[in-house]
Amino acid sequence: MKWFIIVLMLGTFPDGSKDTFLYFQPEFETVDECKDYVYHYASEIRNQMMIEFQGKSIEMVYCVREDRIKDVLKVPGIDA
Repeated sequence: MKWFIIVLMLGTFPDGSKDTFLYFQPEFETVDECKDYVYHYASEIRNQMMIEFQGKSIEMVYCVREDRIKDVLKVPGIDA
């Protein structure tokens, strides 16, 4: 099972959704590999999110299994 990084940004829209960024690359074989990557590249992730979301701060960074991504994102119209 592959693992991916999902970043949730601070702030919530009126409908309860949040700005969210999913890294499709790199992908990881284990959650520990993912966590280690996030730990070592935290400043790069933060800088990329500052650019992507015009200075918004990060609320949380998660490592998520590929079979749980739809659940985490709660994409309307897609059965998880």
